[in-house]
Amino acid sequence: MRLALAAALALVPAAAHASAAGRPGELFQFGASARGLAMGGGQTAMVNDVTSVYYNPAGLGLLPAREVTFMRATLFGEASYDYIGYAQNKKKRAGGWGVEVIRLGAAGGDGRDELNNKTGGFAWSETSFGLAHGWRGLFHPDLSFGLKGKMLNRTLGSSSDRLIGADLGAQFGPLSSGKLMFGAVVQNAFSMAQGDTDDKLEPVIRVGAAYRVVGPLTLAGDLSPDGEFRIGTEYAFGFAALRAGIEDRQLSFGGGFLFRSKYRFDLALLSHPVLGMSQRLSVGYKFGARQDLAAGKAPKMQAFAGEYLANGQGELQKRDYLRASKDFDTALGIDPNVGDGSWKERASRLRRLVKAMDLEAHPEDQEAFKQDNPASFMAFQVAQAWLEGEEDRAMLLAHATAGTINRHGGYRRLLDAMASLTGRKVDRDAILPPARLAALRMKQGVDSVYQRRFGPAVEALRDALWLEPNNGVAWTRLGSAYFAMGDKVRAGAAWKKALEFNPNDEKLKAFMAAQGVE
Repeated sequence: MRLALAAALALVPAAAHASAAGRPGELFQFGASARGLAMGGGQTAMVNDVTSVYYNPAGLGLLPAREVTFMRATLFGEASYDYIGYAQNKKKRAGGWGVEVIRLGAAGGDGRDELNNKTGGFAWSETSFGLAHGWRGLFHPDLSFGLKGKMLNRTLGSSSDRLIGADLGAQFGPLSSGKLMFGAVVQNAFSMAQGDTDDKLEPVIRVGAAYRVVGPLTLAGDLSPDGEFRIGTEYAFGFAALRAGIEDRQLSFGGGFLFRSKYRFDLALLSHPVLGMSQRLSVGYKFGARQDLAAGKAPKMQAFAGEYLANGQGELQKRDYLRASKDFDTALGIDPNVGDGSWKERASRLRRLVKAMDLEAHPEDQEAFKQDNPASFMAFQVAQAWLEGEEDRAMLLAHATAGTINRHGGYRRLLDAMASLTGRKVDRDAILPPARLAALRMKQGVDSVYQRRFGPAVEALRDALWLEPNNGVAWTRLGSAYFAMGDKVRAGAAWKKALEFNPNDEKLKAFMAAQGVE
């Protein structure tokens, strides 16, 4: 069977323009769309459409809509290659699933016996069925994971066999303001054979990256441990795109266009060192795309991302940090740019805070944070300061939270978590109720002023105002510290704030006038 099959495959050396024909399962290297082929097949990190089923099932993790694609190619020696794929995203969750059918075959071969006598004609075909699923955010919001199972049926004359395999894939990103993606795939990570054959699907490993250089220009590349490389570029402008690529030193190029926002037509021109140029044409269809655009709606996945973002913001206000973090991660898993991209860093900080506090293992802490009391409100201020990157303020407020009359263990775990996250030490002497800690910082500020250490004085008085923002005396002393440093602008701003709380402070008004501070 193996020798006969190799002879049959010799009829189609142009099917995989840069592959070694005759390897079992070679049809899994022939491509799934003219877009990918025109880019040299460098799709491991870039793909996130229906062809993810073929190139990297992890791409289904960011599948934006239902899609179907078709490709047919007439190859050398009257052989033909057909690809049909369908994929569908989930409802209100990042991820999707897809199926594909691939057929590679030739008819009209002359059979010969061991004496080279004709024995009649024979046909040969390979047909593969694949089912894939992609998940987004299972282990990390920026990580997609994919799994594909496939079954390859081969027939040659009256003989037949079956090869079964599984692919694993991953994608990470987008990073660098949505420009950079990484990907990896292990094709045939598992394989087995049925029937009269010793063949098996050999593992194929690829790692890749894709980077949007500027505007519509994207570069993508794949590399295998055996030295095979695939490099491609795409320049997309409006409804059209131009592409070029190299697969194992063989050039490819092409283009495509989108019609009525839902029909896609792509063409690839491939070079072969012996047979010259050949072409591939693929057609795709995206369900519901035009209706959404006509109605002024965001794509379904992006709309769900907005819902999860809004839910997360609501849960955050309710001080349910665990649920808020999960909703934010789901929103970003669906659409990394949800909320104009400004929530990505805050969601990352909240995830780190939830992990540092180990909230899943301490549900009693989560319930304490949701209570309506001064301690839980102070804890909320800690979380807000941390999310905004105000680490000094977050650490100070965490000390005050741990020092409140309510001695719930969750507040001490919050302080320890902030110390771990910020790299600062816990000051046991500062674990005081807010009013007492503010008074301590006020005293430290005044002492520093008398010692002419104005920098530390400003820091101590700033701490006091974080705890008691309506303290007019603290604002007055902060202004005096700035004035002693020669910073009249900040001194004036602090004194004006003091007058908001003590409008009858005539001495301060007179001093400001004498110093020309408005």
